[in-house]
Amino acid sequence: MSKVAKFVVIINDNVVWMEEKALKFYSNLFDSSQEIGEKYAQENLSRQKLFKIQNDFSVEVLMAYEGENPLSFMKLNSSRLCNQNLDANKPVGVDHIVYFSPEDIMVLFKRAEEIALQRKYDLIWAKAFEIDAVLIENLKTLGYEEFNYENDNTRDTNQKQLYFKKSV
Repeated sequence: MSKVAKFVVIINDNVVWMEEKALKFYSNLFDSSQEIGEKYAQENLSRQKLFKIQNDFSVEVLMAYEGENPLSFMKLNSSRLCNQNLDANKPVGVDHIVYFSPEDIMVLFKRAEEIALQRKYDLIWAKAFEIDAVLIENLKTLGYEEFNYENDNTRDTNQKQLYFKKSV
């Protein structure tokens, strides 16, 4: 069965699943300090934070599925505040990428790029923790280039974040 990525409706079942997967993912990512990973997930992808997305029309969740089974997800953010100072007319940002296989990353980003083209965005950019070698390698494979972005690189952790962009 092939994998597809589609938008998620923020309902209790989805939110509970996403929160659980985010805790697992970030705890594994920050292997040396699970506390940091758990704290990051709680502060950014808790049920309360995910339910707030319902009322924010500039943030959407894209989820990879195999059949009806959810696998991985990420947030698309088109808010002007998030996307300012990027030297683009209409950029969209990708944040909080929770995945469990490299194939999921590819499915999510290819769909995000399709959405960016449909909505006439001219740039898609993503944040990746420096320790997330799998995500970084996949972004480079997809043609994303690293760039410097004056932003808070250590938000909620002491881990450095890298920024990648691709013209659409």
